[in-house]
Amino acid sequence: MSSQPNQSLIDGIRCFQELTIAGRPLGNKELSEKLDLNIIKVNRLLRTLKSIGMAEQNAQKKYMPGPVVHVLAAQSFHSSALFRAATKVAINTPFDDRTLAIGVLWQDSVVYMYHALAHQDPADGLGGYHLYPSSQSSIGMALLAEMDDEELAQTIDHWPEEQKVAMRIAVANARAKGYACCTGSNGKINNIACTFFVGGAKAAIAFTDFEVEADELDGRVAELKRLVAKIENYDQ
Repeated sequence: MSSQPNQSLIDGIRCFQELTIAGRPLGNKELSEKLDLNIIKVNRLLRTLKSIGMAEQNAQKKYMPGPVVHVLAAQSFHSSALFRAATKVAINTPFDDRTLAIGVLWQDSVVYMYHALAHQDPADGLGGYHLYPSSQSSIGMALLAEMDDEELAQTIDHWPEEQKVAMRIAVANARAKGYACCTGSNGKINNIACTFFVGGAKAAIAFTDFEVEADELDGRVAELKRLVAKIENYDQ
C-alpha cells in the first residue's frame, strides 16, 4: 500500500479552505488561479464539496462554504480542549490598551481562533480572521520555534532567502528567551507571543498593538505567561 499523500484529497481540502477564508463567493476560474490548479479539476472538486454540504452556490453560481462549516465549527469546539480553554480564558480577560490574540499554525500561516482589539467586546474576538503570514506574526514565530530544524526548513523552504534568514534568527531568539517578539519601525517592541499546550495540542497567545521600551518588556511577558498558565490549567 502506498504511503504517499493523496493529492486529490489535499486539493479538495485546499479548495474548502480557500472558500472559508475568502470572505466572499468565488468562481471556478478565480479559485483555479488562486490555487494554481487545473480548472477542470477545480470544477470536479467543487461539485464534490457541494454534494456533501461543504460548499454551496449563490444565484451567480459562485461557490461559498456550505452548512457543514458550521457543523465542523461546533464539533471543533466540542472536541478541542485547547480551543475551549483558550477562548474561555481570553473572553474573561479583556484589555483596554492592547490586542489579545490566540492562533495556531496552518502550514506557514497563522490562523486566529481569537483576536480581540482594545475596548472590543471580548465575544467579538472569536474567529472571523483570515490567514496571516507567520513571517509577520509573533505567534507565527513562536510556533515555528517549536519545530525542530528539519521541520522548520521544510516549512519555510519556498520563502525568499532573505526572509528565511530573518526567520531563523527570530526562531533562535524565541527559543533562547521562551517567547517571540516583534519591533516596530521606531525600535519599540509592539508584539509578543508565547506558546502553550493543552491535551497535546499546540497554539500561541500574543499581546499586539502596544509599545514598550526593552526595559519594560519583562512585565508584559510575565502577564502573558500568567495567561498561558491559566489556559494550561483550565478546569475543563
